[in-house]
Amino acid sequence: MNRRPLVAFTVCWLCGAASAHLYGGIRLAAVLSGLTLLLIAAALCAQTPRRLLLLLALALWTAAGYGTFREASNVSAVPQRLGAAVEGGYAGVRLQGEMAGPAKVDGDLAMFEMKVDQVAGGTAADGPKPAAAGTAHAPNTGKAFKPLSKSETVVVRVKLAAEAEQAVAASWRRGDRLVVSGDLERPAEARNFGAFDYRRYLRDKRIHWVARAAGVSGVRRSEAAPGGFNLLRRNDELRALLAGRLDRLYPGIGAGYMQGLLLGLQDGLDPATYTDFIRLGMTHVLAISGMHVALYVGGALLLLRRSGMPRETALLIVLCLVPPYVLLTGSSPSAVRAGIMGMIALYAARRGWLKDGLPVLCLAALLMLVWDPYYLTSISFQLSFAVTAGIIVLTAPMRRILRVLRGLPKAVAAGAAVSLVADLVSFPLSLYYFNQYPLLGLAANLVLVPLISFVSIPVGTISLLLGTFWMQGAQWTAYPVRLLNAAVFRSAEAAGSVQAARTIWASPSPLWILLYEAALIGALCLLAAHLEARRPSPADDSEALGGAPAPPQADCSPGGFAPDTVPLAPGLRAAGLPAAAASPSVRYGGPLDDRRAKLRPIGAAAAGLVWACLIASAYTPRFDPAGVVQMLDVGQGDSILVTTPQGKQILIDGGGTVTFERPGEAWKRRLDPYEVGREVVVPLLKQRGVHALDAVILTHGDRDHYGGLLAVLDEIPVDRFIMNGTRSGGEDLDKLFAAALAHGTGIYAPQGGDLWQPDERTSLEFLSPSGALADTSVLPRLEEQNEHSVVFRMEMNGHSFVFTGDIGAEAERDILEHFGGSEQAGEVEVLKVAHHGSKHSSSPAWVRSFSPELSLISAGVNNTYGHPNPDVVQRLEDAGSAVRRTDLDGEIQVSAPLGEPLRIRTKLARAADPAGAER
Repeated sequence: MNRRPLVAFTVCWLCGAASAHLYGGIRLAAVLSGLTLLLIAAALCAQTPRRLLLLLALALWTAAGYGTFREASNVSAVPQRLGAAVEGGYAGVRLQGEMAGPAKVDGDLAMFEMKVDQVAGGTAADGPKPAAAGTAHAPNTGKAFKPLSKSETVVVRVKLAAEAEQAVAASWRRGDRLVVSGDLERPAEARNFGAFDYRRYLRDKRIHWVARAAGVSGVRRSEAAPGGFNLLRRNDELRALLAGRLDRLYPGIGAGYMQGLLLGLQDGLDPATYTDFIRLGMTHVLAISGMHVALYVGGALLLLRRSGMPRETALLIVLCLVPPYVLLTGSSPSAVRAGIMGMIALYAARRGWLKDGLPVLCLAALLMLVWDPYYLTSISFQLSFAVTAGIIVLTAPMRRILRVLRGLPKAVAAGAAVSLVADLVSFPLSLYYFNQYPLLGLAANLVLVPLISFVSIPVGTISLLLGTFWMQGAQWTAYPVRLLNAAVFRSAEAAGSVQAARTIWASPSPLWILLYEAALIGALCLLAAHLEARRPSPADDSEALGGAPAPPQADCSPGGFAPDTVPLAPGLRAAGLPAAAASPSVRYGGPLDDRRAKLRPIGAAAAGLVWACLIASAYTPRFDPAGVVQMLDVGQGDSILVTTPQGKQILIDGGGTVTFERPGEAWKRRLDPYEVGREVVVPLLKQRGVHALDAVILTHGDRDHYGGLLAVLDEIPVDRFIMNGTRSGGEDLDKLFAAALAHGTGIYAPQGGDLWQPDERTSLEFLSPSGALADTSVLPRLEEQNEHSVVFRMEMNGHSFVFTGDIGAEAERDILEHFGGSEQAGEVEVLKVAHHGSKHSSSPAWVRSFSPELSLISAGVNNTYGHPNPDVVQRLEDAGSAVRRTDLDGEIQVSAPLGEPLRIRTKLARAADPAGAER
């Protein structure tokens, strides 16, 4: 605290900003008061001067006040002109403003951001249902435009009507003045517990509305781009030009990969390749960050110094070249962070001030958060700063540990230390956001990332520059990179396909993350100091990157930091800096007394034990002993996760995206089409820590029930696959069965009357299909699957549930006859309503027979089938059943505690029943 006041100031600012983001009102004041008391206690222990203590407390409260002010001002000005804000948005609106970014055309969708300064027309859309996708209400052209009190950004989505419209949409450019006619709606909010919240994501970017237009006729360019020089527009054009050149140099999937690697463009990445990189934890190479900036700065310095340019001049020129590079590569938070750090480091090196990397990092963080406090919520910002701080603080201790315990050469230890530290520091954030950790990730990063960093990026850059004036030479230069890329893709695919090497973790709490990082720092620093104190001090042991011999002992204990690595050191050495400037500074403590020497191994062991216990606790499956039935909101489809009282996991159906493509409509296909299994079901299972599924029950072969299960089988081990003993006519279902067999999953077809007991408190009795249909040696093909759905009754902790698939009145009658009449079926507490509440299901006899206390309906918002049917809903309510439906309530969770009433919570609160949702 006393040695690095800027670091302490930044930590306090971060705490204040985070508190303002998480809390408000009295809770925020209480949290800040508690943090202030902790700060005072730490200051007393460190004997911090009063002025510094006051400054740190001021940073804490100022950051919180600043964040609260920015949050309070993050409101839309549109309702002031169109009327009171409503949840449904506004229909028939005209928006006038300027394009704030390039248009992205993908299949039949064009999307861009627009800085709106005037609005007109608009009627509240909270009464009638909004227009279906691809349509828009006619704008009210009779109303004049009204200027907004402040311009605001709106996301515009244009549903293209014809293939020729793709070229028109692609011609729109940043800076164009547009008039967009269509509907204005709130961004979609999270409809499942723990799911990605698109509304919150856009709000953190100060975007409150999504405009939808039908065809390019709904977008009118009122005037061409204003005259004069538009820097961002020219930057877009340059990026597009370079991307096109990479298309020629690296055909196939390599084009999108190199565009991401060199220009930060993510739109052209092959979805399958990107999935392989995600599985190996290698997506960071596609995000412009410190590695890219270091290579760029180092290469530029090397060229300038070799050309005979003086050191100070070379540093100044490269410093001026960093902002254009950050702009050219997309200005992501990680790129901005690296750019700011690079500029500060270059300026400090020019003035001879470069001694410590940590204050440089902290200054970059402060500048970014003062400019925009919402950077704090960015995954890119969090990972970039956390990993960089970890490398600065922990690389030297890790390097010492590797050299002492493993006897690794210095160069090998240095490279391995950076990769290990980055992996360990990013581990908790990876769990929090992605809920997985690849066991092969570290090996892949150690082997593949150096090849990408020192071959693909620099040689690819050279080929890109050569292509400006000598395309043949650029092709020759690109050839070895193409070979290397192909090898990287094959290696990533092979390693990423090993399902056993991918571990699944539930999202940890922020407190767990803080404890993990603290235990990691303590364990590594104390262990390194202990090992350093015990070994002899060879004269040739140099810890400095510049080559200067390091003193024999380094104090890594709390109260003394490990030597600090300075980013961009290779580039600074290329500038001819002296070793003292290009190497990290090292602070050495005095002679270690016996007491400290004895306490360090004990402290290291204690910190290591805490760290190990935290990891074990995070991986241990967590479940509610009450048992929970979770009806996921997957749109127009079914997917239900049952967690039994003893932790067994059963997935009933997986939802599915139903698409209809007519002849000649291939142009409408998206590069990476939305698939509910990959986008919704799998992330939710991982977020809840489902390491494996004990069973997947596919009720029948309709796509809105099985479509998402292929993604489930690819990502999560499944012990058994239960189905209705038939096949539908499509090939996709056959692929699903083949995938199950390929993963070693057993396939079972139960018959009516079969029993299965997953654990001591849970049992399933199958009511359908009939044995006559299921008892065949070859699975028959049945186009009409609904009446042959798997239907079963589940008893869990003494509570009864009936799951029905998509059966109709005919199958309902057969099941009731099996019981000898409706009076013999027996009442149940929870009924999953068949076929999304279709009018052809839930007959009066069926409802009367089971008399459910609670009825659950899975249906998509504004679905075209009219589900659920109003008569069915009324029939259930007349029978005394409470009806919960995903189109109104989002995800529905029903807990079944032993000896207690059912507990129900829904993700969304209905307008008429605001207390109905538990958040």
